[in-house]
Amino acid sequence: LTHEARGLDTEDIPHTKEPVWILGRQYNAINDLEEIRRDIQSRLWFSYRKGFVQIGDSGLTSDKGWGCMLRCGQMLIGQALLLLHLGRDWRWTAQCRDRSYLRILRMFEDRRTAPYSIHQIALMGASEGKQVGEWFGPNTVAQVLRKLSAYDEWSSVAFHVALDNTIVINDVRRLCTEGPRPGELRRRP
Repeated sequence: LTHEARGLDTEDIPHTKEPVWILGRQYNAINDLEEIRRDIQSRLWFSYRKGFVQIGDSGLTSDKGWGCMLRCGQMLIGQALLLLHLGRDWRWTAQCRDRSYLRILRMFEDRRTAPYSIHQIALMGASEGKQVGEWFGPNTVAQVLRKLSAYDEWSSVAFHVALDNTIVINDVRRLCTEGPRPGELRRRP
C-alpha cells in the first residue's frame, strides 16, 4: 500500500480551462493544482503484487496477470469505505495516523485474515465458479465483494449488484433501509 500519486507533476494533470472532475468534486486545473494532487493522493490504489503468502492451496504468491479486476474491486469498495468513515473532504498526509484510515487499510492487506484481501476475494470466487488465479469479470468481482461485505460489521455497507445494466431504485432503497430479504445474503450473527 503506497501513495504513488505524491510524485505527480503538472504534466500528469491536464492543463485545461475546462473543469476537472474527481469523484463528484469539480476543480479548476489551473488554479486548483495542489488541491487536485491532494485529492488524488487521498484515494486508495491497489495494484499487482508479488511475494505475499500463497492463496489457499493454489501456490500463487502474485496476482500478476489475473488480479486486475480484483484490485479494481478493492479500489471501488475502498473508496466507498473512505467516504463512509472519513467523508469526501478527508485528505491523506504523510503524517496520517487516523485510526479509521489505518483500519480501512488493514482491511485490504494481502493476507488471508483481511476481509477484502486478494486472498478473500480469490477464495470467495469459488462460489461464483472461479478458481484462484482465474480472471474475474466485473459482475463476478461485484458478486464476490457483495458476499464479503456481509462480514464487514464495522462498515455495515449495503452492496447492490445491478444485473442486465438495470438499477431498480426500489431495490436499492429497500436494501439500504431494510437489509437483505430472507434467502438473500445474510449477515453473520
